[in-house]
Amino acid sequence: MQDNLFEIDSAMNMIKEDIIRELSESVSQQYKDRYYQNVSSINYTFSEKHKD
Repeated sequence: MQDNLFEIDSAMNMIKEDIIRELSESVSQQYKDRYYQNVSSINYTFSEKHKD
């Protein structure tokens, strides 16, 4: 019985790690996409930025 509990615990930990990794990658990708959208939406030329 103890061996079964260890195997179940190990399997659940592997599943948890996979879910955390996938969520982390997803959040990172969304942040990166949003960052590039914000940067690309700014249409100032170099000289216009330094007039302030």
